[in-house]
Formats: sequence, structure tokens, C-alpha cells
Amino acid sequence: MNTPELRPTFHVRLEYPCDVAVERIRAGLVAREDLHGRWRGKGRWAEIYVPERTRKLWSPRLSLRVDDAGDASELFGRFEPNPEVWTFFMFVYFGVAFLVVFGGTLGYVQWASGEPAWGLWAVWIGVPLIGLLHLVSAVGQRLGREQMRDLHILVFEVLEEMGR
Repeated sequence: MNTPELRPTFHVRLEYPCDVAVERIRAGLVAREDLHGRWRGKGRWAEIYVPERTRKLWSPRLSLRVDDAGDASELFGRFEPNPEVWTFFMFVYFGVAFLVVFGGTLGYVQWASGEPAWGLWAVWIGVPLIGLLHLVSAVGQRLGREQMRDLHILVFEVLEEMGR
């Protein structure tokens, strides 16, 4: 069973120098009619989106980057949610983490002072909330799994065409 990641990634070694690989990948993306308006890129970076008619809140997008690897290059791909979703998720995540740290510190000081340690409730509430956020992330990835698979296949089709 695959363990869910917050932003799943993959790496592909390419047998071309970086600049040649970027040009060929870009040409492959431009040549595909099913990708018109569904990708954008600049330099060594590109993003591919799910078609707008099938896009949902949990729909992924695929960020691609080509890096130097000596005489060859490496394609780095990362599946990400929309920036608005990711920003909200991280805002809540860091907010809960701050609550846990602050509550834990306050509770410890209260306990060490001989006072009732009501601040520790933040820890008992916050830790399960962080677990819930990871569960929500896993559910979103499961809902978008087919779209992630489609984007992954699409990239490998472009790479296969590139090799010809």
C-alpha cells in the first residue's frame, strides 16, 4: 500500500543535456492538441492542469522541472493542489501546530507552577486535528487519484514521443 504524501513526486532520468531536454519536452507539450490551454511554462519549469470541465476542488496539477545531472538531465515532477487550497491547508496546519506548541508550553508552565494545567488541552485537541488534516489530504489525493494518473501518463507519453 502506498503511503500518502502531502505532495507526491517522481524523478525521471533523461539521456539528453538539460537545454535539449527542455526544448524537446516543450515541443512535445505544444504538439499535443489535448493540452492546448492546459499547460504553461517558462525556462526549465512547466505546469500541466486537469481539463477545466473536469476540475474539482481536489484536482491536482503537475509541476515539472528539468535539472542538470552531469551530461544528462533529470525531470522532477510534483503533484500539487491548487495554490488556494494549498495555502489554506498550510495556514490551518501551521495554526494548529502553533496552538499545540503554545498550549504545551503554557500547560507545562502552569503545571510547574502548581496551577491547574488547562493549557495542555490545546495539545490534546491539536494533535488529533493534525491527524485529521493528514486524513483530509489522503482523501483529497484518493479523490484526485485518477486525474493524477492521467497527468502522469500524459507526461510519459510526451517523454516517449521525445525519445523518437
